[in-house]
Amino acid sequence: MGRTFMTVLYNLLQVIGLVCLFPVWLVLLLMNERLRKGLAERMGFSEAFKDSLNGPSLWVHAASLGEVKVSAPICETLAEKFPSREMVFSASTPVGKKQARVQIKGAKRVFLLPLDFLWVVCRVVKRFRPEFFLVAETELWPNLFFCLKRRGTRIALFNGRISDRSFRRYRMFRFFFRQVLSCVDLFLVQTEMDASRLAALGAVRERIQVTGNVKFDAAYVPLESHEKGEIREMLNLKDEDVVWVAGSVHPEEISPIIDTYKELVKSSPRLKLILIPRHLYAMSQFEESLRSFGLSYAKWNGRDEVAEPWSILLVNALGQLVRLYQLGFAAFVGGSLAPIGGHNPLEPLRYGIPTLFGPRMENFREIKEIAVKEEVAFEVSDTAGMTDLLKRLLERPEWRREIRERCSRMFERYRGATRRSVEYLEAWIRKNS
Repeated sequence: MGRTFMTVLYNLLQVIGLVCLFPVWLVLLLMNERLRKGLAERMGFSEAFKDSLNGPSLWVHAASLGEVKVSAPICETLAEKFPSREMVFSASTPVGKKQARVQIKGAKRVFLLPLDFLWVVCRVVKRFRPEFFLVAETELWPNLFFCLKRRGTRIALFNGRISDRSFRRYRMFRFFFRQVLSCVDLFLVQTEMDASRLAALGAVRERIQVTGNVKFDAAYVPLESHEKGEIREMLNLKDEDVVWVAGSVHPEEISPIIDTYKELVKSSPRLKLILIPRHLYAMSQFEESLRSFGLSYAKWNGRDEVAEPWSILLVNALGQLVRLYQLGFAAFVGGSLAPIGGHNPLEPLRYGIPTLFGPRMENFREIKEIAVKEEVAFEVSDTAGMTDLLKRLLERPEWRREIRERCSRMFERYRGATRRSVEYLEAWIRKNS
């Protein structure tokens, strides 16, 4: 079964799904402002798509905030190497788009990735006439890829990975995804396992290179002592207060975190918990859960001083995660006790913060394994395990210092993927220009 047949089949199933589920989609759109936001842009109606570019472009895509951040140095270098090609940048989420406007300096257009409808993506491709399309990690959009290949665009995937869950899903429909993967001319992947999984799904093995994980190269700026002091003062923290930071938390994880905190505070009465939701739209669920536990809490909007004393601080602002991790004696990374797949543990680890996460870290499998092996991060499966480990970290400052030193050595050992990726991409672009 060839690519043309798969294109017809995929779009036929799309039409059937749209017709059958139209009433459901309509109700969801009417009830959920978050779904309506950016819909016109995702349908290809935006200032970004109004005019064609002056010449062939280099189109880079990243899913969300984390992927945009690690794409930035690669985009910057490629913009310098190929100044005659106009760069455009897309993101899958509004947060990613906002970050791209700040970080992707060389992009002529920044926009939300169009929905994967053939008539939408083909119109956008016609506008931008991309000579090369680069996608971070493993965002596989069949209609977009098919349309790009029909136009003769070369496609590369960098920092690629195949999670356990994705591999199971793709393998069920291997006959289809083999055709999607055949559109990709170059795969730059994180590990040998990712390379083997792509080959098993039908990717051409000769097109796959293992370059490592570019997230080990992400730029970071540690807070100076006086900056930490200013933030602590803004948050109404006293010198004797000790902070535990739980970041990127999902509503399903509140209960074990609160149970752990209530147990810890019995022996450490000056312990404070900073709770940072993964999604701000879930704030009401967090507040309801805290009230159900009978706990008082303060909220912080990321700007104003916190006036009242607090034991639990609920952060109601974007962009504060990295700063607040640096205040903690330890961090918990969310999305890992619930079946989410985890979030990036390197965010606290790059500052030497001992880091805990649950067993559901499928999306960061390699990073988790490295961090556990290096003894800088720890997997916990329940409240008892989390409580025991945090108690020991509280009682042993010398252990925390050892972990900080190990973190530094770990990042030194595993960095370099960005440089390797740029070298492959530069050679590939020059060869195919």
